[in-house]
Amino acid sequence: MSYFKLFTFILSIFVVGMVELVVAGVLTLISDDLDVSPGLAGQLVTIYALTFAISGPILVKLTERFNPRNVLLVSLAIFMAGNALNASGQTFTLIVIGRIIASAAASIIVVKILALTVVLSKPETRGKMLGLVYVGFSGANVFGVPIGTKLGELLGWRATFWMIVLFSFIAAILLFFQLPKHVQSEDSDSSRNQLLYPKEAAKYISTTFILLAANSAVFTYISPIMIEHGYNLTDVSIALFIAGIGSMTGTSFGGTMTDRLGSRKWLLVSLTLFMLTLLIFNFVLSSFIVLLLVILIWNFSEWSTNPAIQMGIIKQVEGDTSQIIAWNMSALNAGIGAGALLGGILLENFSLTYSPYMAAGLIVICIGIAFSIKR
Repeated sequence: MSYFKLFTFILSIFVVGMVELVVAGVLTLISDDLDVSPGLAGQLVTIYALTFAISGPILVKLTERFNPRNVLLVSLAIFMAGNALNASGQTFTLIVIGRIIASAAASIIVVKILALTVVLSKPETRGKMLGLVYVGFSGANVFGVPIGTKLGELLGWRATFWMIVLFSFIAAILLFFQLPKHVQSEDSDSSRNQLLYPKEAAKYISTTFILLAANSAVFTYISPIMIEHGYNLTDVSIALFIAGIGSMTGTSFGGTMTDRLGSRKWLLVSLTLFMLTLLIFNFVLSSFIVLLLVILIWNFSEWSTNPAIQMGIIKQVEGDTSQIIAWNMSALNAGIGAGALLGGILLENFSLTYSPYMAAGLIVICIGIAFSIKR
């Protein structure tokens, strides 16, 4: 795969990741402007994630016979329309509709790009290439979410979504020129597509769901957590920037370590480190510098699991990997939605200080599943 094509794929994933993650940075602005509670505004993450989870496998199946290039370009056009509605909608209901439209389109964009990455990469470097493409998601943390948060603070949260529309248009132009008109893997014959090890695939996919639920229950509400402890939106922007650095380096490093150690071993290492950061999170909230260090390690370890899980599930399939990737991305987004919902319940009825401990308990389950992986 050429470097320019790789950059195009990363940028496309960046735009999709930014839409999903940026709500965490502007959540309080949205809730104040639309006169809804932070807990209800946080459900915009849940709605986006669950729509992604439900629509992904269905839309991938419905579009599998169409040209991937055309499918991606049409999906990006719909994605832009949904985010334009997010930027211009005057009621919470319209924002919800915009999130649903954008999420459904994003579910196709992500799966098709990841599947193309597998097809266009050499087998011995697929973990690394998937890790690099996933840098788009973590890059959304590093650059997109902090910039979007700061832009929202200066010009209003709607300006953040107009910026996303602009970035989406740029990605569409690049994809138009960079996507091959006809891509076919050597195993693309649908009659040869086969899930070889269903139980092992289920272990990886269930790990994705639980892992993202744990992360989302805390990260979605990082803004109100920090503000409750005396920080301001500028501090939140800095914390999100540090989180993004951790996620970007973790994603790339995780891809390299997956190629070296294998999916299972690296998954166990990264999950353990992630669990430890969750357990100490509440104890470092009073010190901004230490908090930033913990957030850095937290995001490094959590995002470094992505290449390991992706490679793990790909190895369970013979033939086209689009459908299994779609199911894993559905689990990922269902986990994000479930975590945001759990965090919202804690915010409205109890205290967000419980969420890191609940998340750590979920990671213990993930570690147990990872230990049981045989392949």
